[in-house]
This record gives sequence, C-alpha cells and structure tokens, in this order.
Amino acid sequence: MSPDNRRLEAALLAAHATGDAEALVTLYFEAGRRAEARAEIDAACFFYTYAYVYALEHGHGDAHALHARLKAYGREE
Repeated sequence: MSPDNRRLEAALLAAHATGDAEALVTLYFEAGRRAEARAEIDAACFFYTYAYVYALEHGHGDAHALHARLKAYGREE
C-alpha cells in the first residue's frame, strides 16, 4: 500500500472514531476517485456509496455529485 493510501486509510479510521461525518464524506469520496482512476469501478462505487450515505445523513453538499456518479455506473436509480 502506498504512503498516500495509508494516510487515507488512517484518516478514515480517525474520522470514524470521532464521528466526523464531514470528513467521512470527503475521505470516502477521495477513496472512490482513487479507485475510479485505477479503473476499479466496483471499489469506487463501494466508496462512493459510503460517501453518499454520510452526505445524505448530514446534508452534505456533495450528495448530488455522489448520486450522479453512482447513477452513471448503474448503482443508483
């Protein structure tokens, strides 16, 4: 695992531990983008789904963009 991915994983774990929903949306969105860039679409959609759920639960502004990505991959509606 690359140092960047280790940092992202550590940040996700810390955000979960503290219940920081804002960070969880941002971090899962970033994890999704990284997976998407590697053409790992199933993994990307997994991360986007988590980001989307947290965004919906907390009224985060990225909910629409996340929904659009999931829809584009046939994972929503």
